[in-house]
Amino acid sequence: MKKVLLLVAAAVMSVSITFAQDDVKAAAKAAKVAAKALKAEIKAANKVLREAQGILNVPESGDINHANSLIQQAMVNVHTKDNPDTWNVAGQIQNRFYMKEAEKLYLGQPYDTVAFYGSLSKMCEYFVKCDELEQLPNAKGAVVMKYRPANKEQIKTNRPNLLNGGIFYYNKGQFKEAHNLFSQYISTASAPILAEYNITPENDEYMTDIAAYYSVQAGMQAEDYALAMTNIDLAKQSKDPAMASSIYRLEAQTYLNMGDSAKWIDLLKAGVERAPEDQYYYSNLLSYYVGKGKDYYDELSAFVDEMLAKNPLPQFHYVKGYIYQDMQKDYDKAIEEYKIVIEQDPTHAGAYTNLGKCYCDLAQQVSDASTTLNFRSKAYKASQEKMKEYYRLALPVYEKLRTLDDGTDPERKTAWTSGLYNCYYILNMGKELKEIEKLMGY
Repeated sequence: MKKVLLLVAAAVMSVSITFAQDDVKAAAKAAKVAAKALKAEIKAANKVLREAQGILNVPESGDINHANSLIQQAMVNVHTKDNPDTWNVAGQIQNRFYMKEAEKLYLGQPYDTVAFYGSLSKMCEYFVKCDELEQLPNAKGAVVMKYRPANKEQIKTNRPNLLNGGIFYYNKGQFKEAHNLFSQYISTASAPILAEYNITPENDEYMTDIAAYYSVQAGMQAEDYALAMTNIDLAKQSKDPAMASSIYRLEAQTYLNMGDSAKWIDLLKAGVERAPEDQYYYSNLLSYYVGKGKDYYDELSAFVDEMLAKNPLPQFHYVKGYIYQDMQKDYDKAIEEYKIVIEQDPTHAGAYTNLGKCYCDLAQQVSDASTTLNFRSKAYKASQEKMKEYYRLALPVYEKLRTLDDGTDPERKTAWTSGLYNCYYILNMGKELKEIEKLMGY
């Protein structure tokens, strides 16, 4: 019995070994087939690349458009997409397209601007990619930069037209295309292929004052705020104070448009401190807090006090006066602040507007309080005189505001016309009242 069992076991083992041997043979055969197929794939991929290269090297041997079609295949083929030759050929083909349109431009002939700038952009992109791949060690561990000498000159010579392309698209209202070319003008400057030229914002002001600045503007115009933020820090480096200041305002506006009001407020506060003469920051801060309501005035007041301690400028006194006037109804303190503003800046229309309103509000308080008095009493007559005194104080304020009206702000005209109307009416100035009524269309 034991012999039979042993024989059966031996038979099973023999069959298993036979199957295992067959599996090994099958795997080896499959590997051989796969290796052959891979070799064929690589050969076919390289053939496509070489064919495109051949057309490029001997233009009369083929169609450059066909070469472009071939290289597009090589750029995505797994066997050739990481080959520097592929990207060099791709760049050279785009350069051929670019030079064709450039020749027309030089001769004063109609040329395809889209092809002109598009080919230039691709040429720069492909040469940069080629250079990146050439920096990688080859199979022998060596780094061979055979294409850089020629390609770097092509990029350096033609790079300024990336800027012109950005301007072209910006003026056409194609803001994303404009942004892309402006950004490429910036990014190629720091690419290793141009490293020896040391192109920086310090020696190429076009990077900050045109490329970066208008790329931010393009992003804003396209309402793509992520795009707008791409080069904003570079744009801030502009040597033109007005341009740099404009970028800071755009940054604040961008965060507001993105719905980040906390960051917007932080930037407004920073702007007030950095550029206190710029009304954008404190006027927007004031509008924000006014819109939020009186619960937020303590926060605004604390910030204004901090600014006044550092730099007692008229705009800070103006905001302080507004807080006293609007939140606390402390017109006397508000008047003090507005007088300081006017002393420091005699043309501050907002201070005149609010100062006149303070006097009129005080007059109204006196008038309201007199309603319980006997109109024949001395107290009533005294109250009427006090009310008129406030209007007498308001009168020269509104007259000055009238002289400051340059016609650009309808609210300013409304302030001085209605203010003078009330003053003339209460002070019984008939001639002046008729004149202002005529002006107001009554």
